[in-house]
Amino acid sequence: MEVRVKLKPLARVLGREELIVIPIAEHGRFVLTLNFYEDVEDGRRGRLVLVEDRFGMLTQVRVIEGDKVNVEAEGVREAMEVLSKVIRIERWNMGKIIPLILNPEFRNEPRSMSRGVRGYVNYVSRYGTPDTEKLRGILTLLVEEVL
Repeated sequence: MEVRVKLKPLARVLGREELIVIPIAEHGRFVLTLNFYEDVEDGRRGRLVLVEDRFGMLTQVRVIEGDKVNVEAEGVREAMEVLSKVIRIERWNMGKIIPLILNPEFRNEPRSMSRGVRGYVNYVSRYGTPDTEKLRGILTLLVEEVL
C-alpha cells in the first residue's frame, strides 16, 4: 500500500503542534508516521502525519514539536485500513488532508499535554504500547515536491 504526497513550494504555517508519533515509512527526508490525538475526551483517533526528518532521528516512537502545514495525500483511507488490521485503531481520519510537521524538535518527554500527546497516552492506557515493529514497512511513502 502506497501513500502519495505532493508538496507545493508555498504553504501556510498553521501554528506549532506537539505530538507523539510512530514511524511507519520514509522517503528521502520525510517520514510517514501514525499519531493518536484526542478528538473527544479520552479520545484516541488515529491519523497519518508526515514529518520532515533531515537528520534521520525518527526511528522509534518520539515526542516532536514543529510547525504544522496541511498537505494533500492519496491513499490515506486505504493506509489506515491496512494499519487497523495490524494494531487496534478504533477511529481514524479518512480525509485526504494530513499534517506535515516542519523543523521538528525531538524530545524524550512532552512539554505539554496537547491533543497529539493525550491521544497517544489514552491509547496506551487502553490498549498498551503498540508494537511498532509490526508497523514498519507495511506502507510505502512517495513524496513529490512540485516546483
